[in-house]
Amino acid sequence: MKILLVKPYDRYGEGYYNSFGIRMPPLGLAELAGALRDAGHEVSIYDRMIHKSAPEEFARKVLNYDAVGFTTIATSYYPDAVDVVKAIKERDKDLITFAGGHHATFMYPLVLRDGFDYVVRGEGEVTTVELMDSIARGRSPSSVQGIAYVDHGEVKLTPPRPPLVNLDESPMPAWDLIEQDSYRADVIERGAKFATVETARGCPYNCEFCSVTAMWGHSWRMKSEGRIMKEINALRDMGYKYMFFVDDDLVIPGSEESRKRLFNLISQEAPDIRWFAQIRADLVVRRPDVMEAAAKAGMILAFIGIESGDDKTLREMKKGITTNMSTRAVEVLHKLGVMVFGGMILGAPYETWDSLKRSVKFSIELAKRGLDAIQYTLYTPLPGSTSFYKLLKDNKIITFDWNLYDCLHPLLRGAVNPVWAYLASRMANYAFYIERYLFSKAGLVIKGPENPYAATMGKYVMGRLPLQMFYVLKIPYDVLQVARTLARPKLLRQEEISSIMRAGLEPVFQLRPSLPTARVPISNV
Repeated sequence: MKILLVKPYDRYGEGYYNSFGIRMPPLGLAELAGALRDAGHEVSIYDRMIHKSAPEEFARKVLNYDAVGFTTIATSYYPDAVDVVKAIKERDKDLITFAGGHHATFMYPLVLRDGFDYVVRGEGEVTTVELMDSIARGRSPSSVQGIAYVDHGEVKLTPPRPPLVNLDESPMPAWDLIEQDSYRADVIERGAKFATVETARGCPYNCEFCSVTAMWGHSWRMKSEGRIMKEINALRDMGYKYMFFVDDDLVIPGSEESRKRLFNLISQEAPDIRWFAQIRADLVVRRPDVMEAAAKAGMILAFIGIESGDDKTLREMKKGITTNMSTRAVEVLHKLGVMVFGGMILGAPYETWDSLKRSVKFSIELAKRGLDAIQYTLYTPLPGSTSFYKLLKDNKIITFDWNLYDCLHPLLRGAVNPVWAYLASRMANYAFYIERYLFSKAGLVIKGPENPYAATMGKYVMGRLPLQMFYVLKIPYDVLQVARTLARPKLLRQEEISSIMRAGLEPVFQLRPSLPTARVPISNV
């Protein structure tokens, strides 16, 4: 079959690219393309964030394909995917369309209602290959595990698929199908190509605002060091020097020694690469030796989820860390010469105005401890997360305009007025960087090794100062627009809400008895 895999357009753009000049390639589509190509299919990848066109115009271009698949790894991608599918079906109702990723997995009743032929739930490689093979042979899809579809007006859900335990068995990503020059990390080096690498799946934690565990499972499954190095070296041969390890947890309890072996291999076999990673604060504090090995292996930036500067809020989030851990983690990484990028979540339904202010103040104080950059997001009830179903049940979600589910717009009826939470997130962002600059000039930031990329990043950010000033001046208009949007919410009917709640009870994975579950120790660090 001739198959097109599409990354949809996000109306509100790419935050990392707009702010930091980083655009990441669609790794999930490259992995899926690799599996389909190995199975004998002809595959292409199309990124509508790069090649934006009207849905009708795009639909005319894809009529020569047998099937078109869409990633909805981000809920905010979904509206564009729906518009494109509707345009396709108006021209050729028999052209197969399917969707996968977080949103489609948990919202499959509405996705099928909106015109998609199939939903691939959970891990997509094996399921999509079996589905396409079944369609190509004219067979019923009922034997394909892990899909949802409509048959004679009734939604059918096949049994969930067991997770892929040995990730080394997964095909190599089809990086050659990606427009490599379109994905860059200009903030590090002008025109530098930027790649994404997956080394593990799953998360043993249970943050109530996150859908990762529901999507990928509690069990943390890691590729072997040899397989990871195979991918890294393949990317190096293609001219990549900068990479992002996209795992939600680069290190978990019990994986430390294996990760140290990986870092040593990177140091020996690929000493020229530089990379980013996402790491939990408690792991940084507990095992600074692992972080030292990572730094020596080329880790130049670590993203840590600080989430809140209020310990009560952190407990409500079920984050499993404390503010003290975050402070110490920032210090550890800073003293290793690693740039630290923190993530904060404002506007949780149980967060008061006082605790929100404490969070902002705490994050700014972390600049003195070595926090280099920050991202203030707004609490978003992502489909699949514990919070989504609780807030849906309690009627706390204001709107179901999926365009707004980008973690940058307020959506909740909480203790803090949503418009005020939005304004606070915007103002806090600029306050942090101004204070960070002043702390640095005054010598108030703790000493650490010189990071050779920090100066380049600083110059890049300063070069975009006029654009940032425009964004600052635009804040009153944006606040007004948010207020107007929330005053005219998009709502779901009760039967739609009921179908979503029922869908949320359906398991994504068929658990195997032999699949181990990672143990997460309780820490009082």
